[in-house]
Amino acid sequence: MAVEDSELQGYDEAQKEMMEENCIVVDDNDQIIGQESKVNCHLNEGKLHRAFSVLLFDSNNKLLIQQRADEKITFPSIWANSCCSHPLYQNGEQNGIEGARSAAIRKLTQELGIKMGVIESEDLNFITKMHYKSRADEKWVEHEIDYIFVVKMDVQINPNTNEIQRTKYVDKKELDNLFDMSNKGDVKIGPWFRLIRNHFLDKIWENMESLKNLEDQKVHHMGEVN
Repeated sequence: MAVEDSELQGYDEAQKEMMEENCIVVDDNDQIIGQESKVNCHLNEGKLHRAFSVLLFDSNNKLLIQQRADEKITFPSIWANSCCSHPLYQNGEQNGIEGARSAAIRKLTQELGIKMGVIESEDLNFITKMHYKSRADEKWVEHEIDYIFVVKMDVQINPNTNEIQRTKYVDKKELDNLFDMSNKGDVKIGPWFRLIRNHFLDKIWENMESLKNLEDQKVHHMGEVN
């Protein structure tokens, strides 16, 4: 039995299968230096790899958030942004922003059940990239350069229950209340979503009609976060 196979014993079969996918390993400047299984990118100290986060707003400027499924191997059951995952070392997803857009469309279908063709590449407004590291527990870690995208569109969703246990649309006040609850320990929020909310989300909400003006190519280095 391979080491990475043994690390996945006892987890959900569908989630184990996805952990065998190859992520894009990068340096601190987001230059590709190789590929590695999702298991090895998240195990122990992990390997720095690309990720993406989609913020999906409806026509009332409410943000779709999700509570991750209990079956998730890293950060199960926590609240996060609309969709978050990884570009893979395949099918052109290595190609910077456009590759991350392709990965986002793939996962919007797989996670949220949004039909292919509803959200196109040009609908995903690239905002910026952030580099952070955060431990899920003693075994698993996130160490990512996260590409942040914003979509404003009314869509029909059919969430994959193996990925998501709950969704809801929130305005700024409702999201602030959720974060207040997390500060009291009543709910858990993904560290990447916390960073997005603390550093970028207010500006996104304020500029919802001119999102293309927010594009920032540089990597924001956030360091290690709890």
